[in-house]
Amino acid sequence: MPRTATPHPLVLLLAASCLVGCGRSAGTPRSFPGTPVVLVCVDTLRSDRLPFYGYGSVETPDLAALLSYAVLFERAYSHVPLTLPAHASIFTGTPPGTHGVLDNGGYRLPSSLPTLAELLAKEGYATGGAVGSVVLAGSSGISRGFELWDDAILPERAGVPVNRVQRAGAQVEPIVSRFAESRKDGPFFAFLHLYEPHAPYEPPEPFRSRFADPYDGEVAAADAAVGAFLGKLKALGLYEKSLVVFMSDHGEGLGEHGENEHGVFLYRESLQVPLLLKLPGNALAGTSVAAPVQVSDVFRTVLEAAGAKDAPIPAGLANLVDLAYGAPAPERRIHAETFYPRIRFGWSELSALLDGRWHYVEAPRPEFYDLGADPREERNLALEKPGPFRSFVAEAKARRSAFRAPAAVDPEHAKKLASLGYLSMTTSGTSAAPPDPKDEIGSLTRLKEGLGHLQAGRPAEAVAALRQLLERNPRVVDAWELLAEALAETGREDEGLAAIRKTVELSPPDRTSALLSVASFCLRIGRPDEALVQARAARELGDRNADEVIARAELARGDLRAAEEAARRSLASGRTSPGALFSLARVRALRGDLPGALAATEDVRRASGGPAEMRALPGFHALRGDLLARMSRPEEAEKELLTEIRLFPQGAEARIALAATYAAVGRKADAVRVVEEMVRTLPRPEVFATGVRLLRSFEEPGAAARLSAAAEARFGRAARSGPRG
Repeated sequence: MPRTATPHPLVLLLAASCLVGCGRSAGTPRSFPGTPVVLVCVDTLRSDRLPFYGYGSVETPDLAALLSYAVLFERAYSHVPLTLPAHASIFTGTPPGTHGVLDNGGYRLPSSLPTLAELLAKEGYATGGAVGSVVLAGSSGISRGFELWDDAILPERAGVPVNRVQRAGAQVEPIVSRFAESRKDGPFFAFLHLYEPHAPYEPPEPFRSRFADPYDGEVAAADAAVGAFLGKLKALGLYEKSLVVFMSDHGEGLGEHGENEHGVFLYRESLQVPLLLKLPGNALAGTSVAAPVQVSDVFRTVLEAAGAKDAPIPAGLANLVDLAYGAPAPERRIHAETFYPRIRFGWSELSALLDGRWHYVEAPRPEFYDLGADPREERNLALEKPGPFRSFVAEAKARRSAFRAPAAVDPEHAKKLASLGYLSMTTSGTSAAPPDPKDEIGSLTRLKEGLGHLQAGRPAEAVAALRQLLERNPRVVDAWELLAEALAETGREDEGLAAIRKTVELSPPDRTSALLSVASFCLRIGRPDEALVQARAARELGDRNADEVIARAELARGDLRAAEEAARRSLASGRTSPGALFSLARVRALRGDLPGALAATEDVRRASGGPAEMRALPGFHALRGDLLARMSRPEEAEKELLTEIRLFPQGAEARIALAATYAAVGRKADAVRVVEEMVRTLPRPEVFATGVRLLRSFEEPGAAARLSAAAEARFGRAARSGPRG
């Protein structure tokens, strides 16, 4: 258990003055109807990586300032080390076994459970929130009750693919600040979600240079975003009268017990989170509460503090305000669980119970830790069965949640989750009992290493890491898929195709997503005929996503009629498919109906779940740019094509169109620059060949000759072929 840092003298002064002036008496007001309610949740923040929990390698001046006006809860625990399920617990006051959201994908918050936002709205509160990750997309039901829920996740900077699907706190904070300003004259509930310090850890400057550990750098970046938001509340005159809750949803492994990130294990580093509560009027500033609390307690705390007398409060919750005023802590053990190992990897699920001293983990090999004597949980006492062990075992069995299988996850959403580290290490099923995650965590580490290399533009290193994993366990389906992508990036497309085909061989017969993965890979490497075979096989097995892929394959083959038929079948199935609508727009463009194609792209916008989903469609902005250029609207075309390049820097189509657009309006120097940037970014033989042809068509023979010589020197005669479709 982390120690509590010695309070700053200002904290001690404020604490003393509060205890003398207002005390912890029973007569002190503990309900503040109509007060602004502010909930700030910094994702994946371990409590023991903050200075006021004893950590000395990072500075968090803005949180230190908040601490001086707040109550510190020394031991707060999450119910689950995953973002969406943990927020579901915060917003409903219930554990995962009750709200049923067991993972970040494949589950939806049930409408039968009232949310914190819904109940506050009934009390006359305006409700607004903004989030830093697609994991909290409103489509999960987590946004229910919010009149504003901003989940439009865009890349933070040029060159980062949209499938990183997170945004910096500095982008999220202004959205919530504007909401608070617009509602300053009445009661409001503002929710600010910051995704720092979630992996991949990429702190912005100046924090990147200031801290050797990138996790610390992201903690410092989150601190600055929190400070900016609280500073806005102060400028609006709202801070002192607000109820402010600062917390995290769960912690992070950081290599302890073999887990680098979170989701698999239930050790203290993944469950213990920071929690600060600033009361209206800054009551009890600088004090602390030692009793263990849980993140779901925030639900009861906020509702009762806001005066919601008739709100349904689940049993077993504590009011943090009452605890801060000295009320006795409830007699309870805090329950945590994770089905992530079972859902994602076929390993055993885990559950846990914690109290002020003991921590029990129910697993194939149970674990029991004395947190007072062993805060790092290095000595498992389960075999010794100390005094309370048996009662923990019995209670854990009684509180075990029933497993609910996830619904099918949209393949594109699954890819977005994977880009954030939420991988699925699917293997072909066996009849054996699921293994203990402790025995398998090393293979997940290697899988994430491969993903990390791939995301960082190191495909050769990714190939090496994934090969190492597959040599030990050749039945890991997702490793074969990542290996295929890495091999394609290194130009070894035939090997990549062989790797992606292994996913079909190892998957159950009804897992048609593997067939569609092969089809998409074939389209990527210019083999539409084979893509069509795979997609049709998936369609025959009943996969409703297949027609969308068939439409793309028919377009690549040049069969516009068949592409249109497949796209319309996809739409007729009752699914709103932006991809199918996009194929129809491309069909119109290829038939020469430029205005009709441009209008059809607006249909794609309207059908998308939000700006992030629409902008995540590869080629969308390239098509619009090409259409606008051909309709003699070069300035609008330039904007669309630059957007496409920013979102998908590994694509050549938009760069080719942008160069042609510049050349058409006499901007020859810009056209040459774009071609040169294209071959630097995409140093493949066919790209060089295309660049040479473009430069010749622009009547730039000198630049064409230089590029041709560079291609000859680098690839020999391999640069003769053009780009694939």
